[in-house]
Amino acid sequence: MKKIKTIVLSVSLTIVTSSCNLDRFPEDKVSEETFWKTEKDATLALNGIYTYMSSAAYSSLYNDSFTDNSYAQYPWETTAVDASAGNILPSIDFGYNFTTIRRANTFLEKIDEIPMDKNLAGRYKAEARFIRAFNYFDLSQRFGALPLVQKTGELDGATLTPISETQIDDFVISELNAIENDLPVAYSSGQDKGRITKGAVSAFKARVYLYTGKYKEAYEAAQLVMNSGAYDLFNTSSVDTSTNYDSFVTFTSAADKDNFYKGLSNYQSLFWAKNNGNKESILEAQFVPDSKGVFSNSMALFLLPNEESGWSSVTPTIDLVNAYWNKDGTAFTPPSNATRASNYNHGNPNNAYLDEFKNRDTRLYASIMHPNGPWSYLKGFGTSTLFKWNQGANNTSKIGYNYKKMADYGSLDENLNMSNNFMLIRYAEVLLIYAEARNEFFGPDATIYDALNQIRSRAGMVGVNNVQTKETLREIIRNERRIELANEGHRFYDIRRWKIAPNVMKTVYDITNTQVAARVWNDKFYRFPYPQTAVDLNPKLQEAQAAKGY
Repeated sequence: MKKIKTIVLSVSLTIVTSSCNLDRFPEDKVSEETFWKTEKDATLALNGIYTYMSSAAYSSLYNDSFTDNSYAQYPWETTAVDASAGNILPSIDFGYNFTTIRRANTFLEKIDEIPMDKNLAGRYKAEARFIRAFNYFDLSQRFGALPLVQKTGELDGATLTPISETQIDDFVISELNAIENDLPVAYSSGQDKGRITKGAVSAFKARVYLYTGKYKEAYEAAQLVMNSGAYDLFNTSSVDTSTNYDSFVTFTSAADKDNFYKGLSNYQSLFWAKNNGNKESILEAQFVPDSKGVFSNSMALFLLPNEESGWSSVTPTIDLVNAYWNKDGTAFTPPSNATRASNYNHGNPNNAYLDEFKNRDTRLYASIMHPNGPWSYLKGFGTSTLFKWNQGANNTSKIGYNYKKMADYGSLDENLNMSNNFMLIRYAEVLLIYAEARNEFFGPDATIYDALNQIRSRAGMVGVNNVQTKETLREIIRNERRIELANEGHRFYDIRRWKIAPNVMKTVYDITNTQVAARVWNDKFYRFPYPQTAVDLNPKLQEAQAAKGY
């Protein structure tokens, strides 16, 4: 597969538009005498715009730390530490960055000056417009009203007036509608996993419609992807039985055991480099092996415990672990925090503690490290090794759990760099969009069960059928989303659009029932304030800022 080596062009186009704040005209511009002359220039410029996808991958990894799914312990890595504690103030910049939008605008204005194939130029413009729309929608989800800038000449701070969040969302949909016929279903040499395709447009359109409550449009857009035949859930041909879960799972038959290990292997290896570009991936940020970490990713550092030279930057909460189903598909009933702490017994857990993790959803075992749980597929450890929580040590989890999900030891090098791609949109999300939107519009039906059960079956889980009410099915779908998409950044948007943040943003405790972090919620936090630096540059943001309550 041809990789988009985005870092190369981040140098090239940073010269074109390097300023971080929207309301200041870029101080440095590449000379028109030396750039925007050849097709190669256009390709380099477009690749520079694609650098946004890599940054979106890292942003997604930290997004769950703004929610009840994850805890981030280092404020110098992410604003999630401040946000979760209620320190949501204009003095903090929560990602108000228009660099990519500037790059896209410059590109769209300059590309027609280049003598190149018109069809290729049209495709390039469609790709740039998609990334601009993708960026704009994320900004609108975070900040609400925004200045809509489509021309480089509109960067004068005195003329930028924010338009409503709804108008931004309408602009995003109009852009997606305008470009979808200029993009291919796939690219030669498998490039479609790193380049924008028709499928990516339809899938992203479904996400936008779902997030904005347009349920009929959402399930119809998802259905287009489902009926295209271009995507499917990933299933591995290599079942991994090297990690023994027999002490945690009661198997009713040999077939039941085979189903468990197949589901476990399917889910954990979905996110590994050896399966990059698999049929489930609709849009991904690409990484390649590179010991210097320029083209590879450093996510292992943020996920792994100190025993593996990681920093435990992002770790799962007890609430997330409690959310995983039982093996039979029923909801798990957790013990109280005090009971768990007693059972954990200061690092000498009894059988009652281990019972918490018995006969649970296979995705729990594939996603979470818990004390005295097997972690043998991790680098350098044998099959009998159990995970031990080194409470209080440097770079260790504050909760007691670490993430396994996305820690790809098959591509890990000596510097803890990995080359597994990060899926920004995958087919399982499309099925979940269909299920949620269809249920909200019509209520339970067989097509919803089928969408959910494709996901459950892939993970070796039992299906769901004959749910009596829309409300009951809604809670099943929401929890299925939480489990399937954990640590991928979607929970950030979900607790806001479902308006459940006041109920779920609870104080975080560790497994010894010690408070780790107080979580604070105020309804004005559904959208972030603009950073004060942006308001100072553009006084027209002040009214919109005041409307947020800041």
